[in-house]
Amino acid sequence: MSTYYCHTCALTNGIYTPPCDPRLINLTGSAYTLKKYVEHTVAASGAHKTINSIYSDPTYEAYQTYYVSSSLSGSVEVQPDGKKNLIWHAHQSLGPAFETGSFKFSGEAVKVVFAENTGKLHHFHVCANDYTTAVCAQCGCAILN
Repeated sequence: MSTYYCHTCALTNGIYTPPCDPRLINLTGSAYTLKKYVEHTVAASGAHKTINSIYSDPTYEAYQTYYVSSSLSGSVEVQPDGKKNLIWHAHQSLGPAFETGSFKFSGEAVKVVFAENTGKLHHFHVCANDYTTAVCAQCGCAILN
């Protein structure tokens, strides 16, 4: 089971350190990150995946804004294997998600994976309801604000 930390506690306690200024990162700078960007912005590109979310706004500027917002205010999820993800509540529908080709949900939260690795970090939207009961392990506040 994952452990969650609010943004403030994660930074204060050294649980998460952004790899660089989030406004300056090139989110399509490697073949891997470019593939992930296309997978989550072009409808048919993620059809091979069991679950795939597609942003309604496919522009790089929107994709970058979601990352910057997640990095500057998102909560941190620490998986049992130690991998760290960022979770940021957008408070709006970001686009549809499909499971084996059928509509699954409309995501309102962004999940940044490989959050400390500039060569692999990328993001996609998820269902905010999956995180509504998650609280910070340090201070107890809700991780989705």
